Amino acid sequence: MKKTINIITVLVLVLLITGCKDAKLKEGSNNLVTFKDSSLNIKTEDLYNELKEKYGINILLDLIDAKVLNQEYKDTEAMKTYVDVQVSSIKNYYETDEEFLNYIKSYGYENEDELREYFKLNYKRNLVVEKYVENMITENDINSYYENKIMGDITGSHILIESKATDSMTEEDQRKEKETALNKAKEAIQKIKDGTSFEDVAKEYSDDDSNYDNGGKMGTFNALELDDVTRQAYEKLKVGEYSTEPVETEYGYEIFFKEKEGEKPSLKEVKSKIIEKLRDEKLAADTTLQYKAMMEYRKSKGFAIKDELLNTYYDNTMKNLTSGNN
Repeated sequence: MKKTINIITVLVLVLLITGCKDAKLKEGSNNLVTFKDSSLNIKTEDLYNELKEKYGINILLDLIDAKVLNQEYKDTEAMKTYVDVQVSSIKNYYETDEEFLNYIKSYGYENEDELREYFKLNYKRNLVVEKYVENMITENDINSYYENKIMGDITGSHILIESKATDSMTEEDQRKEKETALNKAKEAIQKIKDGTSFEDVAKEYSDDDSNYDNGGKMGTFNALELDDVTRQAYEKLKVGEYSTEPVETEYGYEIFFKEKEGEKPSLKEVKSKIIEKLRDEKLAADTTLQYKAMMEYRKSKGFAIKDELLNTYYDNTMKNLTSGNN
C-alpha cells in the first residue's frame, strides 16, 4: 500500500465528528485559496473532501490499525529485526543515502523513520493474520499432514541444471533455453543409469557452485524446511534412490538423491512447524484471508467509522478485497 503525503493524514484527523452524516471540518468554510473572482475561491472543506475521496480510507485504515495494534502488540527484537531487514533490502539498491531518501519520498515517506513505522505496522498486522489463520486449522488437518507428509531427517544430494531463460527473452527463446537445460539434466541422469556415481555426475554437471565440488551433497535436513517441490521429490524416493526424471524447480531442473532417512519424529516434536506450514499454505492459496483477518480484528475492538462516506468506502473496499477481486 502506498503511503500518501503528511497533509492528508492531518486532514483526515481533523475532527471527524461523531453522529454526523458526513464529517465536518471545524474551519471547513474558510477560504484556502482566493481569487479576484470570489466565485473561484477554494474552501478548506473542498480540499478535504477531494483528499478524503481519493486517499481517506487508506490513511484512515493505517490510523485505525496503528491505534489498536500498538496497544496490544509491543515492540520486540523480532519486530526490529524484521524492520531492519525490510529497510536494508531497499537501501541496498541505492549507492547513497540521498538516492534512498529520494526513492522513499516518491512514495510519500518523508524520512527513514516514517518508513520504519510503516514496516512496524505491517509486522503487527501479520501477527493478527497469522493468528487468525492458525485458528482455522483443525486437529484433523494437523494429523493428516503428519501422517502423509512428515518424514525423518533426510541426508541427500542434488544436481542442479540451471535454465538460462529470463523474463526479458521472447517466449520462443525461453522455451529453447528450458529445453537445453532439460536435455542436459536427462543426459546427467543417463550417465548415472550407465554406472557413473551420482557424486561424479554432480561434479561434472551441477551448476550449484555451493556444493557441486563435493558431489552435490546437501547435508542432513528436515523435510519441513524444504519448498514443496523439493519435499515432494524426496518423498517419492526410497533410501538409495535418485530422481529418474528431471524435477523442474524455480532454479531450473534438479536431480535428487536420498542417501539416508532418519526416524520419523513424534507429532509433539513437529506440531508447531506443521501449523506454520499449513498456515502458510492457506495464505498462499487464499490472499483474501489477510483482509478478512484484519476486518475481524477491527470488529473485535468495536470500531465504527462515523463518517458515512468513509464508512461506505471502507465497506466497498473490504468487500472487493475479501471477494478476491483486488
